[in-house]
Amino acid sequence: MIDKLTLRCSFKRTLRDKSSLRLELEHLGVPLQQSLDRDGQIINTRHSWESIPSSFSGMAFKIFDLRHTKFDDFYIVIKASPAKLMYGQNIYGSSDLVECAFFMINFLHENYPLLEKYLDFESWILEDIDITYFSRADSNTEATQFINALSNVSHGQTKSRTGYNGTAYFGQKNSKLKKIKVYAKHSETLEILKKNPAIEAVIDESLLEFAVGMVRWEVTLYRRYLERKGLSCKLSDLIENNSLSKENLITFWTGGTKGLFKSLEGKEMKIANDNEVKELLRAKFSKVGKTGKVSYVAADSAFMTYQFLKMNGWLGVKSSFSNDKFYRHIRMLTEAGLSRAYLQNLNGMDKSNIIPFIRFIGVDFGAQLPQGITETETGALVGVPTIEKRAVRYG
Repeated sequence: MIDKLTLRCSFKRTLRDKSSLRLELEHLGVPLQQSLDRDGQIINTRHSWESIPSSFSGMAFKIFDLRHTKFDDFYIVIKASPAKLMYGQNIYGSSDLVECAFFMINFLHENYPLLEKYLDFESWILEDIDITYFSRADSNTEATQFINALSNVSHGQTKSRTGYNGTAYFGQKNSKLKKIKVYAKHSETLEILKKNPAIEAVIDESLLEFAVGMVRWEVTLYRRYLERKGLSCKLSDLIENNSLSKENLITFWTGGTKGLFKSLEGKEMKIANDNEVKELLRAKFSKVGKTGKVSYVAADSAFMTYQFLKMNGWLGVKSSFSNDKFYRHIRMLTEAGLSRAYLQNLNGMDKSNIIPFIRFIGVDFGAQLPQGITETETGALVGVPTIEKRAVRYG
């Protein structure tokens, strides 16, 4: 699926006067910022990133760059998750570039209906695209543990960068070729629901259930990467040549993840068992009394907290203990070698010791949609519940 698009469009070359354009943009309602010299003359006009809101999400929009003197430097950029704009969520989404790109462009014109006459429609360019597919773990906990375990993985130039719990990044942070993000979709969705309860209208229990154990593999491909692969990134060329068809999206995604998946071959994920944890704690926190007798009271108390974490989860145990005791035991467990992220995701964990990474990287491209949702040949979705799809006007 297409998880994000960044599109760029130039102003018409017949518009050569920057000052008149600035006045026109002010008339259109584009929020501009200006600086004045000591004589009160405008010397700097700029447009900061704004978010055009919709019923459930938003689209970033910016005009570049009114500070320049050359009109050829003036263009707009829009970027968004088409799925969030079209369906209110991105647990699943369309693979149809035409549908996704034109929905975003039309969405811009809904909010700024007079802007269209100033833009050179033939100059729309794809700046970057996020292509996302998922594999499955048996549970959310297992998915999170796997992704956290990716922090130790590297292969050639493909090295992990530490992310949030349940998120791993690969590739240079400022790369203009490609990046990879791996994350647990269910936990991310729950966080989004907390921040924006309105999307409960489109994310029901069945959709949350579909996200359980979902390991998302998101590849960001930039214009430079695509051009090196021989593609013209003009939107009209991409559409005419069907360069990013549903099948080609899979091909580019497969090429983008090849190095990472190669690095996972033969690797395994170790889940500490009870005996190991207990022995680690006793080895590190035992005390010898005056009589020479070894005491394991502190170590065994921390081990009991570990057992409670397995049964009741992080929040359940934290609410039952004093802060001092809880965090003292967490510190002991982390010093014994268990990561904080691992401890935060113990609830419901089974007692398996070793799981091969290969179990987590099998992507079934034919099973990326919930039951009842299908794709056309282009990757457009059929059977998606109807939601209100509209821009929300300012003021």
